[in-house]
Amino acid sequence: MSGIQNVTRKQGTYYYRKLIRLGPDKPFRLRMSLKTTCRKRAGLLAPALTLIGERVAMNMMSNMARDGLTGAQRAEIYRRQMLEERDRLETMYASLHIVPPEDHDDIGKALSLRLGASEMAAQDGAKNGKVEDFLIAHLDPDDDEAPVLILAWSDIAASIEHEGAEQAAIARLAEIGVDQSALREAMARKVINEARIVAIREFREVLANPGSAYPAVPIGGYESASQDHAAPIALASADQSQPVAPGPWATMTPTQAVEKFFEHNPRTGGADGTARKSGMKPWTEKTREQFRLPAQFLEEVMGGRPLAQVTHDDLVKLNRCFGKLHGATFRKAKRQREMTILEIVAEYEAEVAAGKKATARPEKANSNGSGIGEKQYLTDDDLGLNPITTNRHWGFLRQLTNWFSGHQSLAKLDYRAFTVYDERNQRNLRAVYTEEQGRELFSLPPWTGSKSHSRRMQSGNVLVHDAWYFVPLIAWYSGMRRDEICGMELVDIEESDGFWLFFIRDNATRRIKTIGSERKLPFADELIRLGLPEYVKALREAGETLLFPELAAESGKGTMGDAYYKRVWVKIAAALPFVGGGQGVHAFRHTAIDSLKAAKISEAVAADFAGHKTQGETGGRYSKAHIPLLKEAADAIPEVTKDIRPFPVSLLPDRLRGPSRARRR
Repeated sequence: MSGIQNVTRKQGTYYYRKLIRLGPDKPFRLRMSLKTTCRKRAGLLAPALTLIGERVAMNMMSNMARDGLTGAQRAEIYRRQMLEERDRLETMYASLHIVPPEDHDDIGKALSLRLGASEMAAQDGAKNGKVEDFLIAHLDPDDDEAPVLILAWSDIAASIEHEGAEQAAIARLAEIGVDQSALREAMARKVINEARIVAIREFREVLANPGSAYPAVPIGGYESASQDHAAPIALASADQSQPVAPGPWATMTPTQAVEKFFEHNPRTGGADGTARKSGMKPWTEKTREQFRLPAQFLEEVMGGRPLAQVTHDDLVKLNRCFGKLHGATFRKAKRQREMTILEIVAEYEAEVAAGKKATARPEKANSNGSGIGEKQYLTDDDLGLNPITTNRHWGFLRQLTNWFSGHQSLAKLDYRAFTVYDERNQRNLRAVYTEEQGRELFSLPPWTGSKSHSRRMQSGNVLVHDAWYFVPLIAWYSGMRRDEICGMELVDIEESDGFWLFFIRDNATRRIKTIGSERKLPFADELIRLGLPEYVKALREAGETLLFPELAAESGKGTMGDAYYKRVWVKIAAALPFVGGGQGVHAFRHTAIDSLKAAKISEAVAADFAGHKTQGETGGRYSKAHIPLLKEAADAIPEVTKDIRPFPVSLLPDRLRGPSRARRR
């Protein structure tokens, strides 16, 4: 504790926390970083924030009963939400073709289920003011013997990226420049749910009659392509600017539009990434950076022109750049992160040209003819971003321009032309470790004896319990994700009914990937034999709060999973000749999941073990009867550490367990 009222301290940084009450409603907690490690400055900022918060709360209480929405404001919210819903429904329908749904083999039935559930949720929201989670029973009218499919609305909403009406109401109010209040948010939620009902019904009509979605196409002036002297169709030049009205939106560049988008959408974290609202998960800093990146690329391709002047030709040029990048090395080096995308493309093109020139002169190849020591050059086949990255870039750009078009008219942009369909077999792309490779890994010095605390990959007599020792062991025997392991707090580990359990959930250090990722996992027998419970008890006695405190950063920046990868895993991987592309820490997860399949663990238990979404009711996931099944799953993973001898608990010295300091430039 910091000793300052409403202030806490974690990893050297001070945070402000305050419980805010507005009338009889449920209170919400305000939490933000003071962005300082100085106790004196924190002591000055906290009282000022408390005073401001009380004033704002009093003003909100006094205005709450009389600040509704006018008819014009409700109509504008309805218009904007209809545009959002039309795009979301089209994207959801297209995504069903790219990634087949797990609950149906037939895309039409999957779409019908999602549309019906979405309309039911919107009707509940419009009538009752909020949507309670409900179950949906889906019957196959064409097959009497088909099982009844029961799904929860919360699972369906997560699978189609359905934004809650609460978040949408806040976003629309911010877009039209209206201050938020409890009454306005309630009125906006009703309008948003009404727009969703109309959009879904409109979408069904368009599916039945596709021509109704587009204006009539003139055909009277059609000329055969075989006629001579046919004039070529000229695309609009990227330099031809669209006519725009004067104002701040007309001169805003793509990167400036991104910052304005963050400011208008609290679900993204707001202008500074720290905005919070009860029941809402804001974007992580990683997601915010991923959103900024394609806008930066577009601005570089457009030559710094305003976003209001973007044309489809600009998107075509950007798409060509994506096809000329080397995904494995793109922006990995600091030097490239300071270059424009056009400069990077030119650099890769020069490397490919140099490779072609070098391979065209066989007389200058290695004289021994063995090929040993020959330089590897990039080829045209090596270039191109992978489909997942490309689709993410286009998805973020589409979200940005759709929002921007509500403030400034834009030229027609067809993002469907750039969607990449990944036809590779995903099962063949998953890298796993074999049992032999696992035994080779755990025969290295961190588990058999190192030379010193700083020379862990050199053989010696020093044995230590820390991230070097336990992270790969936990990854092998639990299949947890890297950040789930490295960012775990000691309060996330508990002993109940004779079982030691990991509780994977959001904490102050890191966030879990999805709602379905929250779960409890029992320790495998090998983790208990190798001393993980004793390590946890020793850390608690030493006053620590993190499972691996040495991975924390004093600045609070970056994830502990990234810190482990850079400080530890790259050194371990360098000693393993079998570690190749895609075989990082995440390969442990694939190994564990494949082991459960080989052991014939039921799909429901395997899904709970891995933190995957499951069909049907999952309320009894952590019942006393279910934990033993998860324990059987953990112990079904092959034991590759039988040769490791356990030793008495040995923690790092205090000076090595503290948060690391940033390197001086």
